[in-house]
Amino acid sequence: MVENQQKTLTIVLTEGPYRSQYADIAYEIAKSALDKKYQVNLFLYMDATHIPKKEQNPHSFPNVAEKFRTLIKKGADIRACIRCSTARGHSCAKKPYIKGVKITNVYDLAGWIQESHKVISLGF
Repeated sequence: MVENQQKTLTIVLTEGPYRSQYADIAYEIAKSALDKKYQVNLFLYMDATHIPKKEQNPHSFPNVAEKFRTLIKKGADIRACIRCSTARGHSCAKKPYIKGVKITNVYDLAGWIQESHKVISLGF
């Protein structure tokens, strides 16, 4: 690994939005890392695949998808597990997510973990 190489942080989320604060915690960590010029990867697994769903309209909470949209604009790479997404009704054909979220497989996660300087897992 080259010392002057941009450092990479990978965050793995397994909890859905509005049920716990993991999505908000991931957002704050990712935002801070992006501000410090890290490459940030977020892998959404299990119920976390609900986080970037389009057209959310929570009445009592900030819209977590909008927060993740901000991360994408700052350069974060956000991917959702295809098996988890489709099991929860988020079909690839219907483009269920905000722009910039890719639906992929766990092999991407394995590659990210191998290439990352730090990996954080949030959820149960």
